[in-house]
Amino acid sequence: WLSSLCTLVNSTINDALIVFYSKTLVTDRAQSQTTIQIQIDAALTHFYLSTSRAVIRELDFIQQVSQGNGIISEIESNWYFTSLIQPIQYGSIWAKSRSYSDHNSSCSCGINYMCTSVAMIDEWLVPGFRVGCYPLQSLLQSTLNCLYNRTCINQLKSIYSNTDLTVQPLDPTLSSPNVTVQTLINELLVDRWYNSINYDQYYSSCAPISCTYSYNNQVDSIYLVTSIIGLFGGLTVALKISVPIVVKTIQHFKNHHRRNRTISLTVREIQRTTNKF
Repeated sequence: WLSSLCTLVNSTINDALIVFYSKTLVTDRAQSQTTIQIQIDAALTHFYLSTSRAVIRELDFIQQVSQGNGIISEIESNWYFTSLIQPIQYGSIWAKSRSYSDHNSSCSCGINYMCTSVAMIDEWLVPGFRVGCYPLQSLLQSTLNCLYNRTCINQLKSIYSNTDLTVQPLDPTLSSPNVTVQTLINELLVDRWYNSINYDQYYSSCAPISCTYSYNNQVDSIYLVTSIIGLFGGLTVALKISVPIVVKTIQHFKNHHRRNRTISLTVREIQRTTNKF
């Protein structure tokens, strides 16, 4: 079961990575390195959570379907067959739910598929492992405490008469021995995630044609007064230059208009005199 869980998680992560790599970051302008870092961190966090939820949903679906349809475990760990007539093959049989006791309380698999109790082999309590209605649920509630200890591993090997099997103890620096398998699954069996963000490559792909900078400066009173005086001083100089030119231009147009009017009146007087004669 543990190997199957590893395969399931690995497959789910690979599928999620394909979707993640197909996404493209689109911005209307080149973003700063800090902004890109924040956006990537948010995307990665969403990736971790969504992938973890996908695995959890799949495991919950399997267990809910098994419980809802009353599927009997192959090892009859949740239901077992019984009969009033022995041997059982000669009488009517029916299924009866198993119960598991833990901390002085009893739990029936007919009501709750999550019932478990500590695992025991020939009166030996196996550290961390639990047994229950379904092997999958039992494993999820177990810890891998025994697999961190060489003595415990050798004890298991001797029970199953498989001394040729080579099993190395797990590294306690990667994960705590007392963490449940369910917690490890929630973390996707990953000890540490590594990500690399190449901002230079992003910037070269989105290099702007031009850059514009703006500065907001607080103007002090002395600078403001000086600027106003300078503005009026420049305005005075401009008026001294432009006003005479404007006045001369207006005067020129007025004189030209008067000459034209005088000529016109003279022509009219001559015409009137000619008409009299």
